[in-house]
Amino acid sequence: MKKIGIGVVVILMFFLCSCQKKEQTDASDYKTDFAKTQEIAVISADTSQIIKTVTDKEVIADFVLALEIENWELASLPDNTVELGSFDFAQEQTIRFGQTNHDGTLSHIATITLYDNSYICLEFLGIDTTFKVSTNTAEYLNEYFG
Repeated sequence: MKKIGIGVVVILMFFLCSCQKKEQTDASDYKTDFAKTQEIAVISADTSQIIKTVTDKEVIADFVLALEIENWELASLPDNTVELGSFDFAQEQTIRFGQTNHDGTLSHIATITLYDNSYICLEFLGIDTTFKVSTNTAEYLNEYFG
């Protein structure tokens, strides 16, 4: 009887553990998602207006490389941090079964908000995560607002 009880517990634990959702804990996992971007809207922190729209594939690819996502470190946003601006990423929706082509409509996929002192906040799938980025990345992003 004990063997059956232990066997049932082991089987239940196997199913419970295998059904858990894999979380994106490594910032480099985002690189694939950003590589699909078709448009980046650069938004001023002062006016909340779009000051530039990037659609060139090569410029977007260079932008994603300059993010150096593999070097992002999870962090907490320090007090008195100043928002410098943000970047909204958009792409066409994935073609689903029964659809023949895209209609050209772009959908929001993520937002990166840049703060002073090399901090960013990434909003992706409704989850906000703060990262400390390299000085090079922060300077590259800040150039869009200067």
